[in-house]
Formats: sequence, C-alpha cells, structure tokens
Amino acid sequence: MTFLEMFFIFLYYTALILVLTFAASQKKIGKLRIFLISLFLTPVVGFFAYRYSEPASLLHYTRYRCPRCGVDFTEPMIDCPYCRRDGEITKLHPMIMRSV
Repeated sequence: MTFLEMFFIFLYYTALILVLTFAASQKKIGKLRIFLISLFLTPVVGFFAYRYSEPASLLHYTRYRCPRCGVDFTEPMIDCPYCRRDGEITKLHPMIMRSV
C-alpha cells in the first residue's frame, strides 16, 4: 500500500468520524461519546451507536421581551404593562427559546 492510498484512507476515516460527531448533536448519546466510539471502534460501530440512540429531547417555549425596559414575560401579551404604566406603549417581541 502506497503512502497516497494510506493518506486517502485516513482522510476518509476522519471525515466519517466528523460527520457522525456533528450529526450526534441531535441525539441523546452526545457528540463526545460518538466521537470516541467512532475513533476507537471504527465509524461503523459509531454509526450503529448513533442510529440506535434516542433523540435529544428539546424544549421549545416562547418568551416575550420588551425592547424598551428589557423585561421578559412568559405569557403572551401585546404590549409591556410596565411601560404602559409609565405612559409608553411598547410592543413585545416574541423569542423562541430552545433547550435540551
């Protein structure tokens, strides 16, 4: 086996490890575990570990922020009650929050 063939095999192996590692961010097993499994036990074993891992549970919720005073609200409102009390009508901006 020539040096060039070994180099391309190494690049292919590394690319498979990186693809699996970045894909694992949406799985419960996590990036680090998939990286280590793929590195030491081949990317084929890493693929099966990725494939049979449960998806990461993401929590989506919406918060409403006042751009004037910076207060966040969890319940939907049209304008900020604190700014309204001061005589200003400020529309709240919805923000979608995601967490694992």
